[in-house]
Amino acid sequence: MITHHTQLLNALIEKYNLKSYLEIGVQNPANNFDKIKAEYKVGVDPEVTADFVYKTTSDEYFKSQFTTTFDLIFIDGLHHADQVQRDFENSLRCLNDNGFIVIHDVLPENEAGAKVPRETKQWWGDVYKWAMTIKNYPGIKYKTFNIDNGCMLIKKDSKEKGVGVPVKADWQTYQQIGFVLMNVTDKVEI
Repeated sequence: MITHHTQLLNALIEKYNLKSYLEIGVQNPANNFDKIKAEYKVGVDPEVTADFVYKTTSDEYFKSQFTTTFDLIFIDGLHHADQVQRDFENSLRCLNDNGFIVIHDVLPENEAGAKVPRETKQWWGDVYKWAMTIKNYPGIKYKTFNIDNGCMLIKKDSKEKGVGVPVKADWQTYQQIGFVLMNVTDKVEI
């Protein structure tokens, strides 16, 4: 049973024979990065010094490494909606066909922990604000697993059309229809 993002990432690697992995926002390599079973893996975090981790921002990384591509990308960096948007759009450009992007912390537990700037110890940021607009992107399929404060799984699919519907990205909308907008499921199927 998959209940944590590390389990989800490794299950994707195993099921789809994914070889290359990028992690945006490593924080502590022992928590996730070191446990990922990809043949080739790279991390990006401006505050971490470790093997295979670029000590830089994700924006700078994508500027300097724009030709490198990956089978699996995990976004868990700066939990601000605008940064997650940039990380997603940059990741989509360097995602191999049949690859996946997983975005963490899209389902915050409470409004206090979703405020930017951070005011609480337990914090998810306002990732959910951007995540509620995911259906506007063409060329992708997505679903969100209701595990580990929300893990959104995204895959390229050229047949999918973006909806282009404006969404009021606020806490009230999240509470009312956020789970519908993010296609949230309690059943983890990959």
